[in-house]
Amino acid sequence: MSLLVQVYPSRISITPKRKALDFHKVNFNKQCKSWYQKKSIQDIKNFNAVKNPFIISKTSKKKIMDSINSMYVLSNKRTVEMASGKKIYNFKLAFITLTLPSVQCHDDVTIKSNILNHFLIEIKKAYGVQNYLWKAEIQKNENIHFHLIVDKYIDYQALRRRWNRCINKLGYVDAYSQKMQKLSLLEYQKLRNKHKKVEFNICAKAYASGVRSGWTNPNSVDVRSVSGKKEIASYLAKYITKSFSSGGEKGSDIERELKFGRSWARSYTLSRLKYQNKYLIENVTPLINYLNSVPKLVKKITGDFFTVYYFNAEKLNLAFRTFHKKSIFGNAEIYRYPLPY
Repeated sequence: MSLLVQVYPSRISITPKRKALDFHKVNFNKQCKSWYQKKSIQDIKNFNAVKNPFIISKTSKKKIMDSINSMYVLSNKRTVEMASGKKIYNFKLAFITLTLPSVQCHDDVTIKSNILNHFLIEIKKAYGVQNYLWKAEIQKNENIHFHLIVDKYIDYQALRRRWNRCINKLGYVDAYSQKMQKLSLLEYQKLRNKHKKVEFNICAKAYASGVRSGWTNPNSVDVRSVSGKKEIASYLAKYITKSFSSGGEKGSDIERELKFGRSWARSYTLSRLKYQNKYLIENVTPLINYLNSVPKLVKKITGDFFTVYYFNAEKLNLAFRTFHKKSIFGNAEIYRYPLPY
């Protein structure tokens, strides 16, 4: 039986080559499809259980991981200069966390539709962002927040100004300002230490800055630059692929989650990126033999009808890196994926 090798950004799978269906099987499949389409809408609703959008399925996790790894592999390392003049070397991706600085007083759908979507439109127009993925989470304080991954460098201060302007359309910066203006330095320090102990001189400096600005520029954005595969793995493990719900929640919490809609989404440039680049195993046997020879660098999973190799291509030899890069970039060209610059 001939085997096919399929190449992805962070793995290679080997599966049997499928045989073409004969006429009778094709006709049977068409009949099944026709029968299913005739089922009433109510029957279909009964068949499909209502899903919680904050519980990430295996299929969704796979899509998320492939999308982020695609952005990473297809983003060449580059040096970017910050507004302060400081340089960031080997920049590939930015991990952005967007939060609300005051108590949430609108429903999640309103926040997602009126704030997040508007913010995404702004950064697309202002900075040329085309490739991105976002995921929503509910914080311990019951506020919604968003994790966003982009392959463009955007100055932290500029991002914060834009996000604060977007959230203040619903009054969140004004509410924060009113609250903070009532605090003394000692009260402010006590508030900061509630979450994490901070030295007094740092609190005093932050307090003075807040007073000067009238507390109109809250620290509602966190940005981390990514230059290595290890950071991607850490981010995926901590934030992107984890499910929010863990069971035992209040009925109101579950109802809130079900109303939310999609808890993650990606740009069209990523969703249309399919990995159809397949090779006959006899044409890439030396590369597969190499993967088998470096078990410390590769995680191999086998089943009855498949074999999958997970790897960090940057740690493998030049021949494999060249093949992998050519395959991934060639696939991106087919689907007109816009490479960042």
